[in-house]
Amino acid sequence: MPTILGLLLVLGAIVGGVVLIKQGPNLFLRAAPEQTPAQIKITNVTDSSLTVSWLTSEATTGFVKYGTENSLTFTANDDRDQISGKNEEFPTHHITIKNLNPATTYFFKIGSGGKLFDNNGQPYQAKTAPAIKTAPPVNDVAYGTVVDQNNNPVSGAIIYFSLANANPASAITKSSGSWVVPLNLIRSADLTNWATYDKAASIEEIFVQAGSLGTSTVVATTKNDSPMPKITLGQSFDFKEIAQEEQKIQEKQETSQATESGKFTIPTDATPSATASPTGELAIINPDEEENVNTQKPEFVGTGPVNKNITITVESPQTYSATILVDENGKWQWTPPANLEPGEHTVTISYTDDSGKVQKVSKTFMVLSAGSSDLPAITASPSSSSTTPTPSPSLSATPTPTASPTPTATISATPTSTSSATDSSRSSMPSTSSGVPTSGYLTPTFMVFIMGLGLIFIGFFLRKSFNG
Repeated sequence: MPTILGLLLVLGAIVGGVVLIKQGPNLFLRAAPEQTPAQIKITNVTDSSLTVSWLTSEATTGFVKYGTENSLTFTANDDRDQISGKNEEFPTHHITIKNLNPATTYFFKIGSGGKLFDNNGQPYQAKTAPAIKTAPPVNDVAYGTVVDQNNNPVSGAIIYFSLANANPASAITKSSGSWVVPLNLIRSADLTNWATYDKAASIEEIFVQAGSLGTSTVVATTKNDSPMPKITLGQSFDFKEIAQEEQKIQEKQETSQATESGKFTIPTDATPSATASPTGELAIINPDEEENVNTQKPEFVGTGPVNKNITITVESPQTYSATILVDENGKWQWTPPANLEPGEHTVTISYTDDSGKVQKVSKTFMVLSAGSSDLPAITASPSSSSTTPTPSPSLSATPTPTASPTPTATISATPTSTSSATDSSRSSMPSTSSGVPTSGYLTPTFMVFIMGLGLIFIGFFLRKSFNG
């Protein structure tokens, strides 16, 4: 009987080994549907960085494993996790990979809920843009706010931003619902130069993706994108009409103020601007209150009364102050002349209104820096170059991803308990007329048992090999 049991164990081990070899990658890692990445997109491609974004039907953790080879030795966390220092769960995922090399092909897999997803058995891949020798154009940003149907700000909505003949850009909304896209840093469609556009008339297409909260589509122009009118989820907007109506009003006013001879037209500053704050409200759009800023030279953006001089002051170990002019669209932007030291800072803007009253707005924020921050660092510079890779703009990661085990997890078969055979002593002799039966040899049974265990361990080893 022991020999028969041993043979059955060997046969079971052989069958189990075959199943592990053939089904290993999927047998134990069946991806839950709510963790499977969907609508995978690559945006913000430069010569040193790129952004990977996707959705999951439920909130999960997200990260990207990447490298110049299939080994994928580097990890990048969600943009929000990089700021907070925590690995949190979100239904929308927006990960910026930095410190890449220019004109370099990178491979990556998407981490979702602790599992890795690839492109039908192969890593996704993307190529970074070549370096541009010329400096980027002067600062120019598009910004606005996303709210839900109840007019509450929406945090974590992804803004997909498109200009004609330009590489797609993206941003993610903050807790205040605000978003900012630097237009002057967008690349051309072929990634070889800065994108060119008309700052007063180019068409912008925006898709807002907030997962289960809903989506919105927006068509606007560069003339009314700073700030852009409020975007409400679940609705579609055509802000071009606002700009066209504004243009008609302005032309009508200029015509009515023309001289009797019709040779001269008197310009007016009384024309309302669709992009200006309706009441000339003094406001700081970026950064948010108590925001952690991971750059030592942030760009401050806000609104104010049209064509008024305002004073901006940044109070830190060293105080910086300047006077800036609010443009005809009711917006302003400013960058400090030198790097701000890590730590807490206060930015204040002020001006004196027509009644002689001083209007003032202040915000506090925290400046982080590499080496002094506890935030997770992106160790993505395998070579001595400090430039960053940018994925090919033609990459569209829409195929159904397949789950593969995370490379950092190792499965080891370490039995936690061992069974030892002990003879059970009898208190009495068996009651048979034939006496005590003679036992057989146990050596063959032990050998077969050891062979069975060996086959099981070999099966686990082969499964790990197939999982990569």
